[in-house]
Amino acid sequence: RASWFASLNGSLALSARRGWCMENRVSPDANANAAALPLPPSNLLGGVVAGASLCHVVLPAFMDDTFALVPHHTIFSPIASLPFPFIWNLLTAHLFEASLLRALLVTPAVVCMAQRLERLWLELGGLAGAMSWRRGLLYLAFSCVATSLVFLVWEVVEVFRTSREKDFFSGTRGCCGLVVALSVGLRHAYPLEALPFVPKAWGLQCQHLPFCLALLCTLLGLGSLLPEWPYAPLAFFFAWFYLRYLMWFSHARAYGDHSPDFLFANLFPPALRPIAGAVGALTHNLAAAAAPGLLRLRSPEDDAERAEAIVYDPSRMVDGAVLWNSAGAMSLAHASSSSPWPSPLFPAQSGEVLPGAPGSKEYDARRAKALKLLDESISSMLVPKGARPDPAPESADPSTAPDARAVANGDSEANG
Repeated sequence: RASWFASLNGSLALSARRGWCMENRVSPDANANAAALPLPPSNLLGGVVAGASLCHVVLPAFMDDTFALVPHHTIFSPIASLPFPFIWNLLTAHLFEASLLRALLVTPAVVCMAQRLERLWLELGGLAGAMSWRRGLLYLAFSCVATSLVFLVWEVVEVFRTSREKDFFSGTRGCCGLVVALSVGLRHAYPLEALPFVPKAWGLQCQHLPFCLALLCTLLGLGSLLPEWPYAPLAFFFAWFYLRYLMWFSHARAYGDHSPDFLFANLFPPALRPIAGAVGALTHNLAAAAAPGLLRLRSPEDDAERAEAIVYDPSRMVDGAVLWNSAGAMSLAHASSSSPWPSPLFPAQSGEVLPGAPGSKEYDARRAKALKLLDESISSMLVPKGARPDPAPESADPSTAPDARAVANGDSEANG
């Protein structure tokens, strides 16, 4: 009887183990189906921008009153029967343009940059991939909402200062803040990649894009050509702030990229970095005194012990998805400055080595040239200072020129 009960318990345990294995075998497919989207996030975002801009052309008054950033509508409810203010316009004000021509120019840029970041959001696949692109959308939402809040306070202060009550009821909308936020994400993910549709002689990379866009929008705004120009510099800061302190990186299991490569001053040109660094350090110290838990930076030793770094490696690609750099240190050494942007007509194949990436012909040629120059430098340093020969005078007959190597060897033997 005891042996019968033992065999029965063993059969039940084996059945339970098989059922658990079947659940694990089915769960990835279920997660993938649950995470599947009817449209890629980049196309969905571009469709929202294009559709909302077209609706503004058809119904301008309705779109401005409902979805544009109107200070009165955001603070007070414009409808007596609805006691809630239109707080959603803090986000929706960044999703459409007032001009159809500007919408035609902005929509392809939004889709192109979002597609580039989409390769990181969906690289894991399944439920993990869904959580990744949701964190990406949360990054864009935070940048836009924080930008709108600061702009709202600025508008209210200006109304009280200038007594222009008309500005309190006027709407502001535009996608420049959204575009700058996407460019900051590209600067963080692919800083050394060359910009498309730009002459290579200019040497512009993704790390130059956020500052150039913010500066361009500011200059257009000061010239009264872009009314919503404050969106650009504000999104420039808040997008960096979210990636620096709040973004959750599941590979590194840490909040925020605290590496020295992602300092706020590094977003500026080298000539402006000392000023930006001084202002950033002062602001960080003041803010850390008020919120030390939020703005506390990890030490480099803590980040060096992590299994994964908070950087991306464009040279590593599996099924068209860019993988994370598995190096322990937070370095941009593996990023490629000549890696092409994704093309819908010619997608990259699985396991393909990108041009300029480690393993390619261009990379091996540059490496061989650098090693040759290094060997020559080391060889010149090993020769004693007093034994270095004077440069030989030019001679018409090459046979009359002295052999520098022989002179150097003779001097060395004499010194010996």
